[in-house]
Amino acid sequence: MMTSTELAGRLSELAEKFSVTGASAALWHDGALVRAETGTANVVTGAPVRADTLFAAGSITKVFTSSLAMTLVDEGLLDLDAPVRTYLPDFTSATPERSDAITVRMLFTHSSGLAANHLPDLPPGDDVLERLMGDLATLPVTGVPGERWCYSNAGMGTLGRLVEVITGERYDAALRSRVLEPLGLNATPDAEELLLRSTAVGHVVDPVAGTTSPVARLRLGPENGPAGSRLWLDADALIRFGRTHLDGTAPDGRRILSPEAVELMRTPQFDDYWGCLPLYVNWGLGWAIVQEGPELVIGHAGANNGMHSNLVVLPERKAVLAVLANSQTGGQLVSALCADLLGELFGVRVPEPVAAPESAVEVVPEPFAGRYASPDGEVVVDVRDGRLHLELIRTPALVAWERLMGSPGEDSQALPLVCVDAERRRFVLELGAPGAVAAVQFLAPGPDGRPTLVRAGTLYERIA
Repeated sequence: MMTSTELAGRLSELAEKFSVTGASAALWHDGALVRAETGTANVVTGAPVRADTLFAAGSITKVFTSSLAMTLVDEGLLDLDAPVRTYLPDFTSATPERSDAITVRMLFTHSSGLAANHLPDLPPGDDVLERLMGDLATLPVTGVPGERWCYSNAGMGTLGRLVEVITGERYDAALRSRVLEPLGLNATPDAEELLLRSTAVGHVVDPVAGTTSPVARLRLGPENGPAGSRLWLDADALIRFGRTHLDGTAPDGRRILSPEAVELMRTPQFDDYWGCLPLYVNWGLGWAIVQEGPELVIGHAGANNGMHSNLVVLPERKAVLAVLANSQTGGQLVSALCADLLGELFGVRVPEPVAAPESAVEVVPEPFAGRYASPDGEVVVDVRDGRLHLELIRTPALVAWERLMGSPGEDSQALPLVCVDAERRRFVLELGAPGAVAAVQFLAPGPDGRPTLVRAGTLYERIA
């Protein structure tokens, strides 16, 4: 077992290597906990990162939301296979015949077809999730619900709204009463409480100028609270939450989830998961599957405004790993530390990213060409000099959000596609830097043989 001193040294080295302002990490294994912190919570105040410093949970919140909803399943108040309209009669979309078919389970598994990154940034208020439902009514559902994985913040917001309707409480209140308080977590979605505690803020790092500055806004998008925009916690809170998913009980023995719910949440749900998220090999109900095979490993990463996070649970080893960082470059620290510790201590190898083939597979390019759309924007696929190229055109709201996250938000450009599997219509998109590629897959061929969907980060559907 690694000592706290060894973990602190590793954490500090990676923070320096990747220009990360502050970070916190913890590892629990067979009843023993090691924990370490490094750096600064806020470069303006100079406050140090402490063991109880709160960081943004980011999309790890989705596992909290899923666990919260599973408490209702355990109580018989929520049916996974019931249509969402059973609980939200007014639930609809710009393609109502599709939204009518969305079930509760599809919200958990990211297979609903609801918007991936719809970012209206609605004014805060107790009714913000109810207003989000009205907003989603104007957007289309992409693809056939239930058929394919497509990461969806809007789907998790809808699950949060279901919790509100069933419990009669605001999402934040239900999360607090059913998960945060029973587990005794140093965690809060309340901005006023953040002012009273040691709280990390996100930072943007300019490696060229060598400068670090706080992000322009601490928190974004209140409507995305159930998906990851509002919850702040410390590393110990992540460890305690992860431990609950070993057997469904809190550290004091109180039962939070039934054994059946715990097992179901980590059961792989998809036969074909290629080209989805590079960190994972499959998806459960809320949890991502990091490794299947002889030993199951589950987890979830998160990114918020200038922050990164990761939580990994090894049920058979009774081990939980949590890492939090408060810089836009923190994703590199989080990935490196998790990969190193999982490999060194447990022999777990994180999935290898998709790579370009040594020689491209021959494919007739014309059937893939066309325009594809989703609420995230458009994908344009065309043929240039005999080669397929793909251009991703994001919505202005998504570009603005990426800039707040520290990304330059550069203009879109057409990049070459290289086929790796013609039969299954799998490609990699060359991103410009040596060896840098992204997975792209064309799906659901129509009567003319042309694909009707393309997955390029999220799903986009062919338009005229």
